[in-house]
Amino acid sequence: MHWVLHFRAMQKDSRLSFRVRSNLKKTLESIAENEGRSVAQVCEAFLTAGCESYKEEGMKFLQRVFAQSVSKSQRT
Repeated sequence: MHWVLHFRAMQKDSRLSFRVRSNLKKTLESIAENEGRSVAQVCEAFLTAGCESYKEEGMKFLQRVFAQSVSKSQRT
């Protein structure tokens, strides 16, 4: 599946904050640096893409994501 996200200049009126594992933060920072974007822009793109996938697939999307997460944690 190929995603094209179009971000229009829109006022952001809400804040979202939550804790993540340090290795995930480092990965996001690396992606942002490679793309010449801010971490916030990268996170928003991933969240938007995930929400669109959820709209298309419903519960199956999250079940697949959580199953992949569990599988990776069992390998390490």
